[in-house]
This record gives sequence, C-alpha cells and structure tokens, in this order.
Amino acid sequence: MKRHLLYAATIAGFAALTPVAKASSLVHSAAYPNRVKVTNATYHVGLWVEGNPLSQLSILVPDDAPGRIRFSNRVEVTDRAGHLVSTTSSFDGKRVTIAFTQPVSSGTTLEIDLKEVRTSDLLGRTWLFPVEGIGINSNQAIQLGTARIQTYK
Repeated sequence: MKRHLLYAATIAGFAALTPVAKASSLVHSAAYPNRVKVTNATYHVGLWVEGNPLSQLSILVPDDAPGRIRFSNRVEVTDRAGHLVSTTSSFDGKRVTIAFTQPVSSGTTLEIDLKEVRTSDLLGRTWLFPVEGIGINSNQAIQLGTARIQTYK
C-alpha cells in the first residue's frame, strides 16, 4: 500500500513540474452589422497568439454553407493598439488564408476583419467557422478554435 502511495506521489510531483503547453486561441467573434443579405458586413475575429509565433492563419467556410457566404477578399488585421499588421490574403471558395509578412510573436492579440461579406439566404443563422494556424517552424495547421458568427433577419 505504501508503495502505491509513493508511486502516486511521484507521478503527481512530475505532473506538477511539467509545463502546460501554451497555444494560440480565439478570444471573440461577431458580425457587424449582423443582419442577413447585408452587402458590406464585416466578420470580426479576435485571436490571442501564444507559444509558437504564427506565420499563417486560415478561416474555413462551414461545410453547410456552399454558395451562401461570399467574401470580397478584403481582409484587415490589426494588433491590440490598432496598428495594421502586414498580410496577404486569398479566398479559394472554401477558406480565407491570411499570410503574415512577419511572423506574429507570442503575446500578441490580433483583430481580424473580413470586410464586405455577404450571405445569400434569407434565414438568420449561426455560422461556425473553424480557424487554423500555422507556426513558423511547421507546415501542419493546428486548430485554434471556432469563430461563431450570428446573422439575423
């Protein structure tokens, strides 16, 4: 019995010393204005960068939204202080890809605005956009969270 307690205490001690992995994550998301069939809506996503610096970000169009959401490919990224972050962006019909000219360092909050977004149906919906990031020393995308965007009549 004492042996089992010793093992449990040793494992607990190692677990307490093991650092928790830090990872980037979504902070908030919204649509402005949040009505359907608006020709100039902005879909906004806030992202906290933690751990490995980010070199690229992708926002995926929900699978149940083919033909219902159109992006103008106007993307603006700013830091918490409101300074523009230099990027290039593209939209291939399934994802908005944002590449950062300089990697975004850990401890940075990004505000991402997808401008002139249009939805083509008349129903108010809650859209769920998976968000992925790629670090500077990786080619593999990591799931950062899901942006929840609501549109109303």
